Amino acid sequence: MKRLALAAAVALTASLLGIGPAAAATAAEGSAASAAEPTQTPGDEDGGDSTEPEDPADSGSEDDGDGQTTPPGEGDGADETEEPGQSEPIDASFSLDQTEMTAEEISTDGIGYTIDSLEAGDVVTAEPGSEGARTVESDGTFSGTITGSTDLQDGDVLDVTVTVQREGQQTKTFNGSVTVVDDEAAEAELSVTPETQSIDDYLVDGVSMSLTGCTAGEDVTFRIVGADDPETQYWEDSTRADDDGAASTTFLPGTGGDGWIGEFVVQAECGDQSVEASFSVTEGDGDAPESELTVSPKSQSLSEFLEGGVSLTMVNCHVDSDVTFRVSTSDDPDTAIWEESQKAGEDAAGYAQFTPDGEGGTSWVGEYRVTATCGDRSDEATFTVADDGSVVDPKLSVEPSEISGVDFVNREKGVMLTVTACEPEAQVQFEVWSEDFDTKLYEQTTHSDDEGTAGVQVYGLADDPQAYIGTYQVKANCQDIGMDGQFVVTGDESGGGTDSGEAGGSGGDSMPRTGAELTGLAAGGLLILGGAAAILLARRRAQLER
Repeated sequence: MKRLALAAAVALTASLLGIGPAAAATAAEGSAASAAEPTQTPGDEDGGDSTEPEDPADSGSEDDGDGQTTPPGEGDGADETEEPGQSEPIDASFSLDQTEMTAEEISTDGIGYTIDSLEAGDVVTAEPGSEGARTVESDGTFSGTITGSTDLQDGDVLDVTVTVQREGQQTKTFNGSVTVVDDEAAEAELSVTPETQSIDDYLVDGVSMSLTGCTAGEDVTFRIVGADDPETQYWEDSTRADDDGAASTTFLPGTGGDGWIGEFVVQAECGDQSVEASFSVTEGDGDAPESELTVSPKSQSLSEFLEGGVSLTMVNCHVDSDVTFRVSTSDDPDTAIWEESQKAGEDAAGYAQFTPDGEGGTSWVGEYRVTATCGDRSDEATFTVADDGSVVDPKLSVEPSEISGVDFVNREKGVMLTVTACEPEAQVQFEVWSEDFDTKLYEQTTHSDDEGTAGVQVYGLADDPQAYIGTYQVKANCQDIGMDGQFVVTGDESGGGTDSGEAGGSGGDSMPRTGAELTGLAAGGLLILGGAAAILLARRRAQLER
């Protein structure tokens, strides 16, 4: 039976790989991981295989001088051409200003890039573009723009190559890509909570505003004006959109009394977009008795809610009577997301604390309805949770989700596993399992970049594409938040089917079902760090047993 192995290289960024629209970059630690025997942790240096490697002369590999062999034609990832008289490679790092741009932005503004740690006299050449070769004037950071009109469509990936030449050192070549996105900008949307409340609640809790659909880092302005007199402005505040293009704030009037009773309009602006939403403040219940149910606080940020929840109190019950509290969303009041019963104490009141279990992240943002009953008494109240941008809600993408065996064994392609929206510099763990989760085929731990993005590339080491046909499960973890995904390797070159009897849900007879069917893989690596991006270059020696 053929033995299979999975290996991975940490991605420069999703943009530098050109795999898909999701951006990914990682600063990786340690040497490249590899599949191993069931008693061996993936990534162990000894590879977990006692089989002696084939003679380099028989395999066509070249001895690199440290006991490992490098397959013919396999390099370190970045092009560093060694010429007579040249010594060590250029120590520099490269990053693109944007990895997603519209066709108009590329044509009009060009693609910006930055290279750190250059020296005066270095020659920089970028392609495609009309700049030609440029000579660096001073030591330090060099910024350039790749210009030139190109006929691009939404979804196209434009490959970029930047070369640095320095006298007496090896030439350094950087590769990247920019994904062309739709010209139509996201439409800004404004929400105001609560839309209606009493003057007593308004003076204490105020009103929360949230705007989405802006550009990350863009200035956002909120203001409150009169519904009947928009020229009269009562309040204004400015902030900046976060990485998701969203911004929020809360207005607490504190004073003003009954003068706030009426209809009001919230105006929000970002860039050339302007949207409005209204809210109203009422007189309250007048002579009606106070509510028997109280919820505190009635409005709070997501981070505060996840930590402390809300306190619920129901009064005017009977001593030792059952008091039941029930929480649901305002959009679906008939579905309880939490319910608890207590006994009323000697003060004839019931108390409860609703605190979420920590799962769900930003899905807790919104307005909620609380219902409390005791005996024949019943009352309702609401509370709101606003997104303050402080809660991590990472996402996992697997691109492509379906790939042909031919592309899977191509190290320039393979499958990209990317986690986004994690905390910057956070530890991120990736795992690849067999379809039934009975065999772990690959494991890699890395760190997210400054934007909270991390990624790894997985591909097959064997030359036989049919050996990898089947379904693979993917698991990722960032700050104790688990994510799942999968990808399928097919026998068809287009990635849309199979032409082999070995294909299928179980992966066929050639798919590894136990760790014992995996060959050991010895790996040594060279880590080249580079500012906002990094790439792990590894020399491998592994032979597929047939």
